[in-house]
Amino acid sequence: DGGARGVRVRVEGLGPGEALVDLGSAAAAKRLLAEAGRSEGLSLPLAEEEAARETLYRLGTLSHVTRSLAAANTVRPDGTRGGAANPDARVSMVRVVASFAADARYCNMLRIAIQPLVAMLSAGGAEATVHVARAVTSLSGAEPNRDALRDAGALPRMAELLLHDEEAVQQAAVQCVANLGVEASDAKAFLAAGWHLSLISLLSASSAEVQGAAAAVLGNLSSVPEFRDALLSDGALQPILQLLHTSALPARTAAVRALAIMSQQLMSPSLPADDAGAAAFVDAFFAADALPTLLAALGDERPREGVDGGTADREAVAVLLLLQSLSGGHGGVRPRLVAGGAVEALLRFLPAAARYDKGTSTGEMVDAAASTLASLALAAAAPPRIEQAGGVPTLLRLVESKKPAAVAPAARVLANLLRDEPPAGLPEAVAPALVQALSTAKPSAVVDLLSALSHVHGVCRNAFGGAVLAQLAAGLLKAVQDKENHEACLASISLLSQLALRPEARAALAEAGLAPALRESAAAGWRCTELLLGILSAEEAAPQASRRSSCSDPSPHASVAHAAPAPPALHQPAAPHPNGAGFASPPAPPQYHSPPPAAAPFAPPPPAAAVAPPPVYTRLPTPPSAGAKRDVLSRVAYQPEPPEPPPQYQPPPPQQQYYQPQQPPQPPQPQLQPQPQLQPQPQLQP
Repeated sequence: DGGARGVRVRVEGLGPGEALVDLGSAAAAKRLLAEAGRSEGLSLPLAEEEAARETLYRLGTLSHVTRSLAAANTVRPDGTRGGAANPDARVSMVRVVASFAADARYCNMLRIAIQPLVAMLSAGGAEATVHVARAVTSLSGAEPNRDALRDAGALPRMAELLLHDEEAVQQAAVQCVANLGVEASDAKAFLAAGWHLSLISLLSASSAEVQGAAAAVLGNLSSVPEFRDALLSDGALQPILQLLHTSALPARTAAVRALAIMSQQLMSPSLPADDAGAAAFVDAFFAADALPTLLAALGDERPREGVDGGTADREAVAVLLLLQSLSGGHGGVRPRLVAGGAVEALLRFLPAAARYDKGTSTGEMVDAAASTLASLALAAAAPPRIEQAGGVPTLLRLVESKKPAAVAPAARVLANLLRDEPPAGLPEAVAPALVQALSTAKPSAVVDLLSALSHVHGVCRNAFGGAVLAQLAAGLLKAVQDKENHEACLASISLLSQLALRPEARAALAEAGLAPALRESAAAGWRCTELLLGILSAEEAAPQASRRSSCSDPSPHASVAHAAPAPPALHQPAAPHPNGAGFASPPAPPQYHSPPPAAAPFAPPPPAAAVAPPPVYTRLPTPPSAGAKRDVLSRVAYQPEPPEPPPQYQPPPPQQQYYQPQQPPQPPQPQLQPQPQLQPQPQLQP
């Protein structure tokens, strides 16, 4: 009749008539029916009532049923089972246990029933299997029961039920497998038994909870390349992508997590750039319009009203991990993420997440968001969008927050912005904040800060000066002295090598006491610190005006350019050359000597005009292969190979002239005595 003590339960099959048992007399009825072996028949309808379960528990009904169930599954030496061997009685007991297991108040009190329940999964009959699967799934929802279920072998037996004919059993099985958790080592068994096919079909189940469980199991197993390839070939990617648009937060979170795990493998640099699986994953991701859904999941403020905080955090972490994998640079996804608004969404998310201090999950979210932004900053279109969205002030606030999870990735973003030609004033704006953060940073953030400071110094040396330089020297001293942080020590030495090239920086480093710390490292056998000590001990160089060759050209063409005569010298008087070709010589060419007195006579050169025309460059006869074009320097400094000597010496034409650079006109030469035959002279080399 609905009263607190008026719950009336109809119990049939007690004899010729029916009995109406009042809840207040349940103990008496239980004792009465126990003598006839029908206590389970009364307990079953009562156990399905939430109000009745508390009374049954106080009366010891739950303990009686679990002991009877354990005894019913005990096999005697003669092969018979102990306790109630009636199959109907066993089904009734399982239904009672399943009802109590679904109640959070008693779920942790049924550990004694785990062994008999798992044994009945394979030998309990078709009707009992449905209720056993429901009971085991309910027990797996409690963390204290999971180890006992794994030890009893519940995971493989529940996985076998993924192929059961009844959909209810399949749904219970996938939820139990998801609760117990699978590892990469289980992927081979799932592939061999075909259980993954049932999981793919359950992605389209009517229950969002079942969909999320299937996505979670597939995501955990997809870390194995063979299993991931099987999922892609069997069409599992599209159903998982469709779950991103579901309104059920747990199912959506499981789908995002599965995609994040798959992307970690598909977007790995270990795969070739043209990997077919990675290309298919990226194309399907953007075709499903998944990016706006993921960015909307980040939200502006946390926690969000009306949503379970823990589940919302898990979804945000999964979204950020997926974006971080996609932005890794493999497959050319960065430009598409930037065009889709990922930069602006991350810049809106970072300040809110940093303010929402909730322990480890917040640190993971901030680290993942800033790391993703650092990767996106390497795209060509990202720096202008970061600047337009006010990203630099946001990043500086994160650097100044002194939170390791925020300082290190924010410094990476600034370091990636300081490349090529950064915006004017950016190095000077970020240098003080980075130097200040270095003095108070945790060891995990020192390397990122030193990398950003090296970038600042590389694009703008003037960003460090005065008090900032002194503070930087103190921070570098601290990094050098931290021998446990080997990477930070090496990064600090790299920056010190750059700073040591400036006299004012050497003075600041000496004042900070870097030399003793470096000597200690040099004594340990560090060659780099020994070289750095040598630079630090250098005296200040003389002013630029008194330095010799301060503007010398170190290029390889400098010697050629300096060796060539000045252009005005090309218009000086010229004298004939014995071989009939004009050439330009270096400033101090070897002098041509006339033949001995027996040589054939030739006329002295005519007097030169005041301004002689430019010399005419004629090419000596050369083989066809030597007819390549030559530039001005080649014609000035290049001496072609001499031709074959003619049989008889031919004097040069009267119009051909040559000159000896920087030499005054020669006086007329005396007549030389004729010579019957003149031997050809060798080609002179400048």
